[in-house]
Amino acid sequence: MKLFKKNYHLTAVCDGRCAPLSEIPDEAFASGMLGVGVAIHPTGSHFCCPVSGTVQSVSDSRHAYTLLSEDGLELLVHIGVDTVELKGEGFTPLVLPGQRVRAGIPLAEVDLQKIHDRGLSSVTAVLITNPEEIEILEYGYGQVTGGETPILTYRAAKKG
Repeated sequence: MKLFKKNYHLTAVCDGRCAPLSEIPDEAFASGMLGVGVAIHPTGSHFCCPVSGTVQSVSDSRHAYTLLSEDGLELLVHIGVDTVELKGEGFTPLVLPGQRVRAGIPLAEVDLQKIHDRGLSSVTAVLITNPEEIEILEYGYGQVTGGETPILTYRAAKKG
């Protein structure tokens, strides 16, 4: 009898266009040095949790969020490139460290115009920072809806 492992997915953190990491104008993200995942070019200000789990941290500048999924994935949602320079201006976190979250619930509200007015990119990285724990099955590139569209399908890596 063959056993089938369950497939899991990350959902889009915002409305926009999902693309390969190589589209992020920052070499650390684009090269995959910080983890595997996708880039999302946001078209709206509402950002959602991509998985159910626990919020590990919210950066002081409110542009970066780390999450631990229920199945053990470590995730980084990094909104924009060099947006740490905004020192939190234009970012309103809607979660707190230690908070249990469900996929699709609000993570943050972001004023994309503030990012663009400063000449910065709003492209958002959604990264799995412990990729050795999974086998990626499919990326969901194209137009996405925050909190709904699967952007990455995976299953747990085989142990042993």
